[in-house]
Amino acid sequence: MKKNMKFGVLVADKKAEVHEHEIPKIEDDEVLVHNKSCNICTHDYQQWLGLRHQQPYPMAWGHEQSGIVADIGKKVKNFKVGDQVVDNIYRPCLECANCRKGLNMHLCLNKPTEKFTIDKYGYYGYYGCGQYEVINKKHVVKVEKNIPFEEAGFTEPLATVLQGIERLSLQPGEHVLVIGAGTMGLLNAQVARYFGADIIISELIEKKIQTAQKLGFNKIINPSKDDFKQKVKTLTNNQGPSAIIFAVGATTAYQQGFDIAPRNAKFLIFAANFPAPQWSIDPNLVHYKFWQVIGTYGASLKNWQDAVELLSYKKINVTPLIEKRFVLEDIQKAFEMAATPGTYRTAVIIPD
Repeated sequence: MKKNMKFGVLVADKKAEVHEHEIPKIEDDEVLVHNKSCNICTHDYQQWLGLRHQQPYPMAWGHEQSGIVADIGKKVKNFKVGDQVVDNIYRPCLECANCRKGLNMHLCLNKPTEKFTIDKYGYYGYYGCGQYEVINKKHVVKVEKNIPFEEAGFTEPLATVLQGIERLSLQPGEHVLVIGAGTMGLLNAQVARYFGADIIISELIEKKIQTAQKLGFNKIINPSKDDFKQKVKTLTNNQGPSAIIFAVGATTAYQQGFDIAPRNAKFLIFAANFPAPQWSIDPNLVHYKFWQVIGTYGASLKNWQDAVELLSYKKINVTPLIEKRFVLEDIQKAFEMAATPGTYRTAVIIPD
């Protein structure tokens, strides 16, 4: 094995580079993963755009990655060299009361209070877009070898969608309105459909409407062309949606959903945005209309395992959600593409 590794780094606003340092040595309870691909998520390109000032530089970014086990420590029993894996970047302790209850891993009682720590090489982050990554054995999750690395990289975002749908407590046959047909909107739509919901999608961009149609969704509203309120009524047999998923963090999207929500509606606030969008909701309406406003972020360990299985056995189709692939050396171009409005996931292919 070579001595050094290359990895992607965000060094400043709108500036990504490839850096290099030695491959770290693993401890007895650690796994060395040779990453093959890493997708650029909203979290990543928002930092590249300079919208997440709470995240420091230099950031050895990346968490939607997948790779092959290259080496294992002496105490590692459940993995072997050659296994295809992903990294559970939430890093739960798996020992506290909340972890043992199977709660969202962000509720782990032993999570570090400092979200970003600097390593001995002077970098923050998980090195998900690095040739090699050292991971404690309890945070390594095995995936089936038949799945492309770029698709396995959807494990984390799909797990967060599963968490949100779980919090909605959907029942088969419910009318669900998904506002936004971007990557996360179409993942939400697919998972809600998988659990038996009737899906309506609201989207302005024609390219995204076409992608939704490719995935089999035919109840689509374009608010710039359609009478939004009337079409929602028509598509739900005048019932209105029992659940509305906000897959875009935009003031207009919130207002759009609140304006057409019937009694007993549930609102899932899935997306975040920076700067924070504004919303105006009358608490009396929440009171008298029995509305539920539900926040969601992150996932449970079960959501992670379920996401792996749904991807491994092709129950959720993420192939149309990969916009373009770039080699690691073109990381700056990859971020320029990822940050372009209307773009689905951009994958960075990591060389051997």
